[in-house]
Amino acid sequence: MNHFGSTFILCFLGFLFIQANAIPSWKTCSAHSDCQASGEYCETLTFKTQPGECVYCVESDSSDSIDDSVPTWCSDYAKFKDVNGDTFTSSSVLTFVKQAGWQNDVSLCPSFDACTKNCRKEYLVETKTTTLVNLKSTFTDTTDCVCETLSFSINSEGGWQSASTNFGTAADTVELDQYSTGALDINIWQENVSPMTIDCVWEYSIGTSSSPAATLTGLFGLLSASMVAFMLV
Repeated sequence: MNHFGSTFILCFLGFLFIQANAIPSWKTCSAHSDCQASGEYCETLTFKTQPGECVYCVESDSSDSIDDSVPTWCSDYAKFKDVNGDTFTSSSVLTFVKQAGWQNDVSLCPSFDACTKNCRKEYLVETKTTTLVNLKSTFTDTTDCVCETLSFSINSEGGWQSASTNFGTAADTVELDQYSTGALDINIWQENVSPMTIDCVWEYSIGTSSSPAATLTGLFGLLSASMVAFMLV
């Protein structure tokens, strides 16, 4: 019973980690098992001639897998984009959590001015249709800082891409991708540039309230419900 309880707690904490984190770990891996703890799979990007990297399960594909297979723990996530890939709605609030450069190289994230940092702290999903998403900053504009609305439309590959902003950088591509039910990414990078100079990911949590208390209440409610279910087993 104690062993089962410990396993349940570890699995539950792992579930929370997956739900709360939209940025991949990019850990070096040689097998899928190296990525299981973070709910990821081992992907190879260089024709299997170099070690792989741990990335989102929802991006799992046997064609770029380290061993031409998709691990069993990714089976549900592999369906995520088609079934639940856009669970945020026109009533959602997106709150900035953190940023990371590709492969955890922080130098690939530009140095943003104070206005940009204030504007991106929190967005209200002002418009959400099958072909358009508009994000309006909740920051109150000042004479020195006016926040633009971020507009994303469906590109030729079926993803959300913005043509309205590059956040004052040389970036030419800004995309919005959701990788868990509770978080999404805004990806900003410069295509076809070597060496790579901009490739940055911003993680946002998805909620309906900007209140930290509401977030904590929701978490405690989830914990309580899970513990009740555990006690009934």
